[in-house]
Amino acid sequence: MEEKPVDFIRESTRNLLKLNRRIQREEDSDVYRSVDSLNLTSEQLCDIANRLKTKSSVTTAELHKLKNVLIDDKKNIDQVLSIQGALKGLVRELSGNDVKRQCAAAGCCSNLALGDSRGCIAVTKAAGPYLVAALGNLTTELTVTSAWAVGNLAGSGVRPCQLLRAQGGLAKLIALLHGNEDVRDAALYALVHFGYHLKDDLSVDHVEAMVEALSTLEISMASSHLLFILSCHKYFDDKPLPWLLVSKMIDAVVSIINCNSSKEKQHQLVYLIRCLANTASVAYKCDIRNRLANFNEYLHKLLESEDKFITESLLWLLSVLYNND
Repeated sequence: MEEKPVDFIRESTRNLLKLNRRIQREEDSDVYRSVDSLNLTSEQLCDIANRLKTKSSVTTAELHKLKNVLIDDKKNIDQVLSIQGALKGLVRELSGNDVKRQCAAAGCCSNLALGDSRGCIAVTKAAGPYLVAALGNLTTELTVTSAWAVGNLAGSGVRPCQLLRAQGGLAKLIALLHGNEDVRDAALYALVHFGYHLKDDLSVDHVEAMVEALSTLEISMASSHLLFILSCHKYFDDKPLPWLLVSKMIDAVVSIINCNSSKEKQHQLVYLIRCLANTASVAYKCDIRNRLANFNEYLHKLLESEDKFITESLLWLLSVLYNND
C-alpha cells in the first residue's frame, strides 16, 4: 500500500460511518415509533407545530407524538422546520422547569437532527446551548436524550460540531464518560461523530481527556470506534496510546477471534485491528506481536474472511508488526 496509513484507514471507513448514521435513523424508527404517531395526520402535525409557535398550550403527550412522527418521514422534519417559530417553541419547552416536557422537547430536537445538514445547523444554533446545558442533569433521561440529540447534530457535519464545541458540548460529553452505562453509551455515540468530523481539529486537551476516560472503561463497540478515530489524530503521530489501553484492546481482539462473532463484533474487530496498527507504527510493536503470536491460527482464519475490511485491516497490522525497520 503506497497510501499513508492514516489516510488509507480514514478513507476506507468513511462510507461505513455514513451508513451507520442512516441505520441509526431506521433503528430509531423501529424502536421508538408509537401507535399514536402512526395516527398523526399532516394537519395534526401542523397544528401542534403552530401551537408551539404561538405559545398555545401543547400537552406532554402531544410533544411525544411530535417526537415520534418526526422519525416516520423526513418530510415531517422539513414540515416542522418550515413553520417559523416552531423550533423556538421547542427551545422554550426545553428550557422550562417541567422535566417531562424537557425530555419530550429534547427528543423532538434529537429527531429533528436526523434531517439534512441545513436543518441541523438551524437546530444547533437554536437548541444547542440548551441541550448542552442539560448534559449532566440529575435526571438521567434528560441527560441521555440530550446527549443523543447532540450526537445526531454532530453527525450531520463539521459546522454543527464546531458550534456545539463552542457551546461547551464536547467537554461535557467527555465528562459523561464517567457516568452510568446509559449515559456513557449516549456520550460515546456523540463523541464518535465529533471525532469523525473534527479529525485533527480536535484539541490536544480534548484528545487527552477522552483517552484518559476511555482507559477506565471496558472495551465496547462504541469505544473501539472512538479509539480508532483518536489513533488517527496527529497527536499520536509520534507518541502511542497508553499501554494499559493497548493491552485492553489486544484482550478484546483475542476474545472476539476466539468465538463466532456477530456482524457488530466484526465491525468492532476492524476498529481494534486498525487502532493497533496505528499504535504499532509508533511503539509497542514487539509487545503486540508477542501477545498475538499465540493466536496465529485464528489470524490466518481471519485472512480468509469474506469481509474485505477485516482482511485489509489485518494485512495492514501484520505488515506493521513484521516490517523490519
